[in-house]
Formats: sequence, structure tokens, C-alpha cells
Amino acid sequence: MMLYNEAFFDQGVNRLGTNAVKWQSPDYMGKDTVPLWVADMDFPCAEPIREALLERAGHPCYGYTCVGDEDAQALTGFWRRRHGLEFEAKNALMLPTVVTGLRVCVQAMTLPGDGVIIQSPVYGPFFSAVIESGRVVMEAPLAHDASGRYSMDYTAIERHLRNGARLMILCNPHNPVSRAWSQEELRALVLLLKRYQARLVSDEIHADFVYSPKRFIPVLSLPETPDNTVFLAAASKTFNIAGLQQAAAVCRDEETLRALARTAHRAGAESGNIFALAATRAAYTHCDDWLDGLMVYLRLNQDVLRDMLSELLPRAVISPMEATFLAWLDLRAYLISHDEIEARLRKHKVALTSGRFFGQTAGEGFMRINYGCPRAQLKEGLVRLARAVNEG
Repeated sequence: MMLYNEAFFDQGVNRLGTNAVKWQSPDYMGKDTVPLWVADMDFPCAEPIREALLERAGHPCYGYTCVGDEDAQALTGFWRRRHGLEFEAKNALMLPTVVTGLRVCVQAMTLPGDGVIIQSPVYGPFFSAVIESGRVVMEAPLAHDASGRYSMDYTAIERHLRNGARLMILCNPHNPVSRAWSQEELRALVLLLKRYQARLVSDEIHADFVYSPKRFIPVLSLPETPDNTVFLAAASKTFNIAGLQQAAAVCRDEETLRALARTAHRAGAESGNIFALAATRAAYTHCDDWLDGLMVYLRLNQDVLRDMLSELLPRAVISPMEATFLAWLDLRAYLISHDEIEARLRKHKVALTSGRFFGQTAGEGFMRINYGCPRAQLKEGLVRLARAVNEG
């Protein structure tokens, strides 16, 4: 039996030569650059996932494949077991990715020209899902205090609702600011949207990365949440299988789910990747021990990140790390332009994600650090980051 302990995650995995974006992207990665950017992890997957893929590959036919009852049952069972959320298999629509789901939801739940609320800084595809669908982005920037902790600006949200916003896309937990939204915060949001008859889509791809004493609150767990609310889920971040591409949209309202299915079909966004389905079933049913071990390791990485930056970059502000494996770093106190920070990072060969990816204004002067990697890699990247800021 595999032991998913600190030694397992410390070993990492050599991803060079595998076309890994994180390690081989020509836009980010020069020779000998340490990658702490794109949101996948540098750990081997759980053994049952590898075994499931090898077993399926052993069958010598890879024709058209349909989603089976066992795929939806694996999804519902995982969410019941890990998060106490009950929904039925019929409530789930399988999709290739959560980004696909964002676009499908925007196009199925709004009309061209409609306003869609997003809370910047936020994952870049939130913007593109709205803009490239011919809708209008209505930014309700998150507020934040001196500690870097962010909160919802309900006044800004209501202003957009009064101006006709028809939909809001929520990031729960929030990428990049690491917030695990509380039950009270989510309830206030749901009630506000209901008052203006606006609908909600919740991206919950980081649901499994919430650190005690915080806990993840699924938006569908609130009794006030309307049935036509959609949440998007995937095993991709949790079990480090994003390259396989498998996700789901979950909604208790049949009419909404049918509209999503029609929109996805028109776009050719069909689910049924043979290997993705096999890996996701295995992840959702046999890999809780890997996930439990991972969460212990990531929590220790948080301590390393916090301690090293406190020593090496004492004026930097790290938002409290309540969720995800991504740290939001405020470097504005160093009075270095954003362009200069990026140039220095390239010079010192460490790759972070630019804050501008999450909003041109809200992300100015910020960087996102991916600490989902072996500790030695994290430490080396942080040393290089500090040199970039302090030495130029």
C-alpha cells in the first residue's frame, strides 16, 4: 500500500519532456527557471489513478465513449463524502473543463449585451468567458484590509444589479486571493441576487483545498439558494489531472440543465474522453488518502512560504491562506513598477503568475505563487523571488 506522507510529496516528479505547460511554456519558462506559476502541482498522482489509466489503455480499442452512470455516481459520492452535499446523478452535466462550463453558463443563462458580475482580482477566464460571449463585464472588485484579507463588496454588487446585471460568476473558494467564503457571506450574496432575480454560477474547482479552522461551504448547501443556481466542479485541481480534461456542471433545475446541455452541444463541447473518465472515477472513489496526505503537506508549505517571505521580503503582504494552493502576494510596498517586477523575475529565473492576469487594476503590483510543489522547489523559487525584488 502506498504511503502518501511527507517523503512521497518531497520527491516530486520530473515533468520535462512531457509537454508540461508549467515547465516548458516558451512564454514563461527559460532554461533553469523555477516554476511557481500555473495552477497545477508537481506531485505524482495517486496510484489508483495511474492504475486505472493503464488498465483502460490495455484494452486495444479507443472509440467513441459515452458517460456512464458510474461516472455521475463517483461525482455525487465524492461530494457527499467530502463536503456533505447531496445532489442526484441527473443533476450533473459532464463537460471537458470548468472553463468550458463558464462559457456554457454565460451563453445559456444570459443574452448578448447582458451584464455579468465578477469579483476582481479573479481567475482570468472569468473575464474572457463574458467578453468573448458578447456580454458585458461588470466588475465588483473585492475589498481588502491591511493584512491582505479580502471581502465581498455588496454595495458594488447591488449597484450592478440595479443597472441590470443578469448573472454573477462566483469563485468559491476564491482564486487568487485564497478566501474560503463563509456561510454568512454566501447567504448574504444569494439573498441579494434573489432580490434582483439575477442568477448565480459558482466555480468550486478549489473546493477540496480549504484549511482548518475554515471549511468549504458549497453554494448549493444553502437553503436559500435557488434551484437554477449552477456550480462547476472537477477532479482536475484536487488530484492533479488537469491535462485529462473532465469536469461537471451541477444544477437542480431541469430546464437550466437542459439549456446548458444544448449550448454545450452546439459548441461541440462534448464529454467522454476515455482516459479522463477512467481517471476521474478512480480519483473520486479510491484516492482520499492521497488527498489527505497532500493537505498536510500543503499546510507545511504554507508555513515555509510565510516564514521565508517574512525574513526575505518583510514589506510584502501575503493574503491569509484560507484555501487553494495559491498565495496572493502584494509587492507594492517595494515601489517597483509591475513591468519591472516581471522583468526582474525573468532575469532571476523564477516564474510566478502576474497579478494582471486576474484584473489589470486589481492585480497591479501583485503576483500569485503556486506552492503546490516539493519543498525544495518552493524554497529555491522564493530565494530567487527575493533576489529579484531586493537586488534588481
